Amino acid sequence: MKTKNTKKGAKLLRGVACTGAVLFSVSMFMTSLLIKWEGQVNIALGTTGVTGGVTDSYYAIDYPDREAYLKASDEHDARTEREGAVLVKNEGNALPLASSERRVTLFGRSTADPVYRGNSGGPSADGSRLVSLRSALEAEKFVINQTMYDAYKDSDVSRVKVAVENKDGVKSSIGEVPASFYTSALQNSYANDYNDAAIVMFSRDGGEGRDLFYSDADGVRQLSLHQNEADLLKMIKESGKFSKVIVLINSAYPMELDWVEEAQYGVDACLWIGGTGLKGFTGVADLLVGKADPSGHFVDTYATNSLSSAAAQNAFDYTAFTNGAGNYIVEAEGIYVGYKYYETRYHDQVMGIHNATSKAGVFASANGWNYAEEMGYPFGYGKSYTTFTQTLKSVEWDQTAHTVTAKVQVENNGTTAYQGKSKSVVQLYVSLPYAEGQAEKSAIQLIDFAKTKELGAGEKEEITITFDDYIFATYDENATNGADPSKKGCYVFDKGDYYFAIGDDVHDALNNVLAKKAQTGMTDHLGNVVAGDEDKTVVVPLSATDNKTYAKSQYSGNIVSNRLEDVNINTFYDNDPVIYLTRADWNTFPKTYSGLEATDEMIKQMNDKTYTKPANAPDYNSITTGTEVTLNFIDMRNVEYDDPKWDTFLDQLTVTDMCAMVGESFGQPAVVSVGKQANANSDGPAGPQGALSTMRVNEVVAASTWSKEILRERGLFIGQDCIYVGITQLWSPGCNIHRTPYSGRNFEYYSEDSVMSYICASVQCAAMQEKGCNAAPKHFAGNDQETNRGELCIYTTEQAFRQGPVKGFEGAFTEGGALGTMMSCSRIGNYHTYTCKSVLTGIMREEWNFHGITITDSVAGWTLDNPTLVSFAAGTDTFNARAASGSELKKYIVQKKDGYLLSLLRETSHRFFYSMVRSNNINGLESGVAVEAPEMPWWKTAIYTLDVALGAITVCAVVGFVVTVYIRKDKKEA
Repeated sequence: MKTKNTKKGAKLLRGVACTGAVLFSVSMFMTSLLIKWEGQVNIALGTTGVTGGVTDSYYAIDYPDREAYLKASDEHDARTEREGAVLVKNEGNALPLASSERRVTLFGRSTADPVYRGNSGGPSADGSRLVSLRSALEAEKFVINQTMYDAYKDSDVSRVKVAVENKDGVKSSIGEVPASFYTSALQNSYANDYNDAAIVMFSRDGGEGRDLFYSDADGVRQLSLHQNEADLLKMIKESGKFSKVIVLINSAYPMELDWVEEAQYGVDACLWIGGTGLKGFTGVADLLVGKADPSGHFVDTYATNSLSSAAAQNAFDYTAFTNGAGNYIVEAEGIYVGYKYYETRYHDQVMGIHNATSKAGVFASANGWNYAEEMGYPFGYGKSYTTFTQTLKSVEWDQTAHTVTAKVQVENNGTTAYQGKSKSVVQLYVSLPYAEGQAEKSAIQLIDFAKTKELGAGEKEEITITFDDYIFATYDENATNGADPSKKGCYVFDKGDYYFAIGDDVHDALNNVLAKKAQTGMTDHLGNVVAGDEDKTVVVPLSATDNKTYAKSQYSGNIVSNRLEDVNINTFYDNDPVIYLTRADWNTFPKTYSGLEATDEMIKQMNDKTYTKPANAPDYNSITTGTEVTLNFIDMRNVEYDDPKWDTFLDQLTVTDMCAMVGESFGQPAVVSVGKQANANSDGPAGPQGALSTMRVNEVVAASTWSKEILRERGLFIGQDCIYVGITQLWSPGCNIHRTPYSGRNFEYYSEDSVMSYICASVQCAAMQEKGCNAAPKHFAGNDQETNRGELCIYTTEQAFRQGPVKGFEGAFTEGGALGTMMSCSRIGNYHTYTCKSVLTGIMREEWNFHGITITDSVAGWTLDNPTLVSFAAGTDTFNARAASGSELKKYIVQKKDGYLLSLLRETSHRFFYSMVRSNNINGLESGVAVEAPEMPWWKTAIYTLDVALGAITVCAVVGFVVTVYIRKDKKEA
């Protein structure tokens, strides 16, 4: 009996040992994973170790408690949607709906599954606080057709919310149900009821790493009207049951909307709403019932064919060097992105010059290129429930002070259909002089905007807009630098006439310019003949070309000249294989540049990953570190960047202290010696991650408000979100441009126009910084597609790069005071952005005088393919999700006694502490009061305890098993 019991005991112990070993292995793996991403875990669990909260004396919440804060925050988001939604069509004043029109049927599968925001880092939606289209309508006393709604909700048609091709080659579908879905029972559900209005919603979705498709699962452009959608609209119209058909466009991506005007679809009104975030549908419902008047305007061009832009000819996934050097994109459109292509070509079409009506670039035109046939709705377009008159009172360009001041009177003309108050947007544009051989110029470009207060019928407001003329200076690569004639390139104003104009949209403004030029033959975007209004244009002459004013940086005083010769791919070939688009001849419309072979010089630059200490490097021992602490972190709060006091502070830091700030795991640790507490970093443009749940309306919707007040509010609320959840640096806002309509992250970037992005970012970032959030706009610079974005070589001209991708970020730093930026993981020419010294050090620091922190995108799992040392030497300060980079840097500096890297490390620390002491990281600090390292968070204690327990159980079981087997062996031998 004892032998049997011993045998059973051995089996039990063996089982426990095996199970324990498996569980212990899993636990250790999970522990390793959690520690690697501990910053993210701390943010999710609210254990960041950051003081934050509302007990501070520096950066405070403006509301007495969480409930009051969320109420104000929610109202802001609803207001953003009210002012950002664009009224595309409103035939016969179909909107707003009357109080008697409340029994409705919702059509389109997305009415039961809306797109609240695209897929990327940032806050998640709290289901208990989320407002859907249905719940928003029901709050306004709408009665919804339950039968139809339930059918959509229970449908087995899955809208794949990622526009990405999987490894089996299956492309995404928009997820709309086919005509066969609408059975007789479903059609009978609205035959005698729920037919005051049909509210139809169509959606498109993309996200991080997920561009939309030129040809999707249905074999058509993803942004076109699909057959299932067309069939649905026709079914509704042909039923004859509905008094009104209202279409909502739940897409951050410019869909092809020309069908809205076609009689066969019976659309009475169309409202673009973008991505609504947590609370935006409240604003949508307000607009539908007339509690507010939509005052948004498009920040993108809506073409009849979404592939017809010059930029779309070279994008996404077909361009790889034939010799295996990697992926590339040639942005052969140059400066002509979005409306700058369509409107400039239209200008030349009317003028009858530059082969504008050739067949090059024809996508929707019947014969030669024709603007009205290629255009759906122009940049800046948006209707209202009322009408406004805008009168351009004056424009003054002070060519000595280099400012422009425009005065515009706006009057609400009123309407019998809508009795509420309304807002109007003043859009100010300029048309620059252009002659063949000069730098490229758009025929019309945005320079500033403003929005009125709410105006009742008959009420007026005079708007004054003042700004620096730098915003419309042209970067000319071939100009002689007026401040240093030995250098080429600078910002210039060419002599000639400058036409300043207002308009209801960019096309209307251009027609006003053409009227001033005494031209005829103009049309609106629908092809209707128009005359333009020359009274809405003021001409200001410039008598001589100015190549001096902005030949030096207005921020640093340093020379601004050519730095990016290598970004032009023609630099590396003898035969100039790429023809960049020039308005001097529209037959240069871009072809697709695939099948190129990388030259040896290009490959050398791509693989230039070896750090070499400069010959003039300072001596390692000449740099002071680790002196006695006499200045604490908080003592530096109001100390300017160039104050010698910083030298004393930096002398106190050890190499270990400084390197700990270089490695990053969604935050950096405390530096106890100088009283700097730990800081936490987070993503994204819709607000920070954390437990507050304020997933904000899409950034593109905020831009579509054309309201600096709204953008400032957004920045203030996001800054306060960060105080609540303990976040210091937020990788936000998104400032890349919408180079094409298909880029997956357009929802979290402002616009196709770099000046619009410049202005929006400057306002929002200033407000975020005001509330102690270290604003770090992303992804600097040129991340204008998601496909192959990692190490994608981007080639263009220096003018196009400076006036496009770079300009979209510039205002965030120079006017908005942003003290951080997350970089793009693509390349600028052949150089990885992280190693591109000409941009990170040259443009950002030497030209813009940027004193903030640069941080990589995630480099978790980084290998020596992109070494820490080369990136750091080029101007990369911190490495996201890779704390090991700090250890690597420290090891090299100490072992090699490298004075150059140590000097750069000291300057990085200067920027880091300068930025942090101007953030909520100082909340709770007092001069002279020590900071203790934060206690280990409870979850780490828990997992370490679990590891120890599982390890102990496993060891004990193994020992017990061995002892039992030994006893059995002895008994057998006995």
